Amino acid sequence: MDNDLKYLMDEIKADQKPVKPKRRKRRRRSGALLILFLFVFILVLVAGGILFWWKSRPERKLSGGWHRTIDLAAEAGAAAKEWLMDAEGGRAIDMKAYMGSITVGVDLTLAADGSWICMVDENSYRAAEQQAYTALEQALEDLLLARAQEAGQEMTGREEAAQSIEDTIGMSCQEYLRTYGPVLLPALEELRAEYEGSGDWKAESGVLLRNGSGEAFLINTDLLVLTGSEGTEVYYRNAD
Repeated sequence: MDNDLKYLMDEIKADQKPVKPKRRKRRRRSGALLILFLFVFILVLVAGGILFWWKSRPERKLSGGWHRTIDLAAEAGAAAKEWLMDAEGGRAIDMKAYMGSITVGVDLTLAADGSWICMVDENSYRAAEQQAYTALEQALEDLLLARAQEAGQEMTGREEAAQSIEDTIGMSCQEYLRTYGPVLLPALEELRAEYEGSGDWKAESGVLLRNGSGEAFLINTDLLVLTGSEGTEVYYRNAD
């Protein structure tokens, strides 16, 4: 009886022995799958990082429309002040208060096909010219009004001063200034010759090459700063 029981127990133990290797095999398979998953995950992260770096390079953000402004207020104010001092016998006047901001727009387009074009905004030039001569007109009328009041004449505002000019010379104050007054802004043709151009472009290692001439650039979202032999130019990306 004891021998039979011992034999039975040995048979049960023998039947249980093959189970252990199967468990080890499953563990090895799970570990291999985990290593493979981690390897693929790392590859995806690396590829995503390279793609993000490639798309976020400053050179890839250059194409599109850019706009800058040329400030001509100081130049226009100096020309107006000099003319008024001659016309009014040396009477000084602060033209900054009259001129305000007088700017002309310049549009730069860097096309994705590698071409570029830069143009002066004619509408902004006409608006700046109108603003400059309107400022000179107001300054002249104020000087005439002050001189009339000092002489004891009855003149209460710019409208009367403007009317007195028209009665005296037979044309409006603005027409008179544009015809016989000073040149307040550079001619549109001069600005075009200085700022306009076209050709091909490319960018590499932080340098924008236009027609072979290099300009170092700094770009931050919608801001483009070019530095070259002609000085520094600051552009803003067009809203459209």
